[in-house]
Amino acid sequence: QLQVLHEPLIDEDPVFIATCTERELRKRKKRKFSLWVRQCSSTGFICQIYVHLKEGSGADGLDALKNKPQLHSMVAKSLCQNASGKNYIIFTGPSITSLNLFEEFEKQGIYCCGLLSTRKSDCTGLPPSMLNNSETPQSRGQYRIRMKGNMSLICWYNKGHFRFLTNAYSPVQQGVIIKRKSGEIPCPLAVEAFAAHLSYICKYDDKYSKYFISHKPNKTWQQVFWFAISIAINNAYILYKMSEAYHVTRYSRAQFGERLVKELLGLEDTSPSH
Repeated sequence: QLQVLHEPLIDEDPVFIATCTERELRKRKKRKFSLWVRQCSSTGFICQIYVHLKEGSGADGLDALKNKPQLHSMVAKSLCQNASGKNYIIFTGPSITSLNLFEEFEKQGIYCCGLLSTRKSDCTGLPPSMLNNSETPQSRGQYRIRMKGNMSLICWYNKGHFRFLTNAYSPVQQGVIIKRKSGEIPCPLAVEAFAAHLSYICKYDDKYSKYFISHKPNKTWQQVFWFAISIAINNAYILYKMSEAYHVTRYSRAQFGERLVKELLGLEDTSPSH
């Protein structure tokens, strides 16, 4: 039920990047596409991917929509087109979060919780008083709330102002953020939920990004193909860890990938005695 829209971390050519000079890094061609995913924030399973070409010739090309809210809104709608009516809660970053998009999703039975940025987000329709930082000093954990129907705009202070837009959590429900040094910091439940589920995605990126298959052809479709294969293998490993087979033979991600390749090549001995 809890999912995240984001761009996954992809470690491209880790050996090359570790050994090349700064001049070679500058010359290295960047990817000609942008990869977005809709990902389960409790298991890491990637439910859907969206590939957008950076050199699209049409009005919806990434170059034409660069740094514009309509690009990220279009990406979010494409990723969530099969999620209507399932009561999903979608977490979004500042580039996607907007009042218009969240209201449109709510009509489809999709609920949202997103981090808001006055610099990166589309703030159309939001009260200016909540977007400006208060001049009076605030203590950590203090927050202000403005509501419009089911939509809540939360301004929470923790060594800086953080703004959240949500229609998935009640703003009066209390949560807590646990810090190693400062201990527990009070916050609305929406803030706690956002921090918890986004932190899991960071852990997923740290664990699985190094297993993306590195490929350096000039053909964009080949790069997309190998990235899609990498995501499929990671998804298969996640399902394997959720199955009973994992409790019998606990393969690591590297061991799982090695056995998968051997089976695809017909090199794995699948006899009962093995």
